Amino acid sequence: MGRHANPDIRRAFDEFQDSDTPSKCNKVRCLYCGFVRAKNTTRQIEHLQECQAYLSSAEAQAHVSQNPETTPIDPNMSDNNTSRGILNGTHPNPNLQVHRRGPNSKRARDGQPIAPQLPQHVAPSPLVPSLTAHLLAVCSSAFTQATQQPFLSHAGCGTLAAAPLSQWLVQDGHYARGYIRFIGQLLAKIRLPQTQNAQFHIMYRTMDLLISALNNIRREMSFFEITATKYGLQLTNDPPNPITRAYLDLFLSASSSSSSLLEGMVVLWGTEHCYRSAWTYAANFSGSLSTPSTETHIVALHQALIPNWTAAAFSKFVDATRGLVDELANTTNTPNGKEEMLRCEEVFRQICWLEERFWPDVDGMGEEDESARLASGGGLGPMGNSVGPLGAGLGGSGMGVGVGSGGEQTPVGDGRNSFSALNGVIEAAGQGS
Repeated sequence: MGRHANPDIRRAFDEFQDSDTPSKCNKVRCLYCGFVRAKNTTRQIEHLQECQAYLSSAEAQAHVSQNPETTPIDPNMSDNNTSRGILNGTHPNPNLQVHRRGPNSKRARDGQPIAPQLPQHVAPSPLVPSLTAHLLAVCSSAFTQATQQPFLSHAGCGTLAAAPLSQWLVQDGHYARGYIRFIGQLLAKIRLPQTQNAQFHIMYRTMDLLISALNNIRREMSFFEITATKYGLQLTNDPPNPITRAYLDLFLSASSSSSSLLEGMVVLWGTEHCYRSAWTYAANFSGSLSTPSTETHIVALHQALIPNWTAAAFSKFVDATRGLVDELANTTNTPNGKEEMLRCEEVFRQICWLEERFWPDVDGMGEEDESARLASGGGLGPMGNSVGPLGAGLGGSGMGVGVGSGGEQTPVGDGRNSFSALNGVIEAAGQGS
């Protein structure tokens, strides 16, 4: 008997032909976590029963609410509840009889019926390793410190002074211009193979994601220029400070010829994930505003800036980037893979160290606090004249590089977060995430 079509499975997986293997077998990719395996309906169902990304999705919750007596995936292959339970990965009924040519027609030489062979319980598929989860685990304390600074809590509470916000916007503009160069150099690292179904290949999906980020940065700059004008934010022409220069040096070294595409993508995801987590932390304090503020910079924060980095579209982009990082890490075949993973740990630690110091120091009243940075040695890292825990940075580029410190003066800019027009590209990139 042929199998019935299963709409839940079709919606959860993308089918493609693997042209890199001699058999050119059909494979499927989970649209929720990026898991790839040979096409097999039963195994796909078992995967979805354990896929946390799917189980927490709106589709799974809607299915459960409509069918409370079933699991989130309904095989819909048989009206028999026992068969359905087996397909859902539950233990088979030990009393189930297998009927072939009539009930128990086969007998042994002694005349006793031959006991049917019960199917063995299939062990769940091993979890796919996640580089990003590992990085967050080993740098848990540093990441929390980087994304939960007083500047952010005051921004959410509405008690942040105008001067620290203007200072941060100016430095973020320098960061954005370095970000453009960084994305361009990552694109130059990509080598596109000639292959069928190119839209499913990880190199093509990575390229699409980077192009979308690069195109979006110009819209983001325009957004900030309009916001600064609309709310009357006073911005200066200050050059990059030492922490911003160190961030620009990190961009330069992580996209240099001595660094891999994976290392560069770790830097991209790490900075974006820090940004999302930091502004989400700030947004959590918005409920403490008893009355709406009339100060223009606070209104700008709560009407424009905070919503920009806590929007669902930006979160979707960060998740798609994370999925590509994990997929690149699991498909890398470099001979020095362990060394590459250690370098990824180092750059993520560097990101956390820099991100913590990228937020301006404020006192208990939300005013600019110069004494805090002076007390920590002027913002220099623990290695003297070097910045950050890695000294000169990933690729050995020291503080003297000064990327992005020229005469460019854009009022405000950030090329990361306004992704409402890029959902199609992000979804395509996220098919492996």
